[in-house]
Amino acid sequence: MNTPEKTLSLTAAVESVAEDYLALLGAHGVDYLYMGAGTDTAPLVEAYARAQRPGHVSPRYPVPIVAVHENLAVGMAHGYTMVTGRPQAVMLHVSVGAANAVCGIMNAARAQIPMLFTAGRTPLYDHGHKGSRNSEIHWAQEMFDQAGMIRELVKWDYELRDGLQVRDIIERALTIAQTHPRGPVSLTLPREVLAQTPATPTALSGVPCPLPLPCGPAPDAQGVRKIAQAFTTAMCPVIVCTASGADPETVAPLVALCERFGIGVAEANGRVMNFPTDHPLYLGRSVAELTPHADALLFLESDVPWLPGRSEPPAATFVAHAGTDPLFARYPSRAFRSDVTLTTTVAALLPALDTALADAAPTTSSRRDRVESLAAQLAAVRGRRWTQAVGTDDNAPINKSFLSQCINEFKPADAIVVNEYSLQRDGLDLIQPGAYFGMPPSAGLGWGMPAALGAQQAAPGRMVIGVFGDGAYLFANPAACHQAAEMHGLPVLTVVYNNECWGAVQSAALGVYPDSHTAAVTQAGRKAPLASIAPVPDFERYVEASRGYGERVTVRAQLRPALQRAAKAVRSGRQALLNVIGS
Repeated sequence: MNTPEKTLSLTAAVESVAEDYLALLGAHGVDYLYMGAGTDTAPLVEAYARAQRPGHVSPRYPVPIVAVHENLAVGMAHGYTMVTGRPQAVMLHVSVGAANAVCGIMNAARAQIPMLFTAGRTPLYDHGHKGSRNSEIHWAQEMFDQAGMIRELVKWDYELRDGLQVRDIIERALTIAQTHPRGPVSLTLPREVLAQTPATPTALSGVPCPLPLPCGPAPDAQGVRKIAQAFTTAMCPVIVCTASGADPETVAPLVALCERFGIGVAEANGRVMNFPTDHPLYLGRSVAELTPHADALLFLESDVPWLPGRSEPPAATFVAHAGTDPLFARYPSRAFRSDVTLTTTVAALLPALDTALADAAPTTSSRRDRVESLAAQLAAVRGRRWTQAVGTDDNAPINKSFLSQCINEFKPADAIVVNEYSLQRDGLDLIQPGAYFGMPPSAGLGWGMPAALGAQQAAPGRMVIGVFGDGAYLFANPAACHQAAEMHGLPVLTVVYNNECWGAVQSAALGVYPDSHTAAVTQAGRKAPLASIAPVPDFERYVEASRGYGERVTVRAQLRPALQRAAKAVRSGRQALLNVIGS
């Protein structure tokens, strides 16, 4: 994504580097500056205050979004960018604020979300400069290497040293963040530097400031031909997606390619809408069910294409991987076999593969018939399994399958669904690109609700439905999130699946020890040790405290009407939360 060329224009002299900084962000398309303010943000406070003075005309600044917790600020920026594709900026309070944000930065890094993450630092000088130390905390909060906390997770980090650098450094930071593979960058902003009066302001009238963004990586032609040859000779070729749909523009070309050449599509832990789930070539989300049938596999943006020892392809199956970072180089350990590995965007790969397949051999209807037949068989198996999982007893407790089915029936066609744990993808019909976002591969808890708020900010005309486990909801600092929803006018519909349990803790223990003491405990109807989080608060009261609509749902018959009541509140501009008591 190239940032449109913009122009900076000032009608009054620049008073500080902070003003230069804000003007540069606005000129490069940064819509919002998500802020956890502190003593270090004084020059930014002054810049925004000056911009509000009657008669003063300043360049476009990012709109400041006050966030009362650091993970909220980073998560909202993440959510806004995952919907729009446009990187945003975050400003947090020195070392302590940056420390609180590490989990959110890891989520953004693993999900390849471009972001300008900034934090102030303790003032550099005891005295002698505007912005020098004037509070007792300025000694204890200083670190030898503040940026070291997140250096492993960002693509680039730097500390602004003088106002003369501000344009070069901001443009470099935004360029690196948006260069494939995309991700967050970090910039430390000392208070004295932001408070400087620039001798030569960067924000000169009429100066254009395009970013020198490199074109995305294109696939190696020989590698594409090898994939095309393998797919042409295969009886059942399959493309497996994890996050290719993070670029929504890839969905339609992928559909067209697969229809033309009779290629099936499956998902490996799909985190976004990659391919229409109602398409006759859609093979579902189980690589284990697929591998006995597929004889040629191409994995797109898949960090974990299969689970070793459980669903890996047979040795004779052709395997290829493609993505902007197909080796996931920042993962310390990762080993999956590959016959062809391509560094490329999916958008660049699909037309190249289409041409190579057409050159290799025309498609045959018999292959498409085989793939569609397999898709129908797997869909029938999934359907029976799903019906059993949902259950038919109206008096049974609400389980995740029933919850997912009800939300699927209820959600508007253009809704955006943000899922952290509780919504089961097998129960969702996903037809529209950009309509679904699952948790990042790092699964840092507390991502979902802030991301849903950012998504609502990015798409104010659409309903955003956030579905979270009780543990994930608590990790999100819900009081801070609901306060932000009211403060910034973001009427998200939140559904919390509340079984007073960390399900991942319990299932992990049972996975390692299937016939065990843990199994005996759970078979007796108790939660595994360390998994229970009972008693939990009355979650509906969190949203009521911020003047939202809250409701507790305890039985199946209540769920569908409750969703409608919550939706009515959201359409009127109020946030809403359903506390769904599960099994």
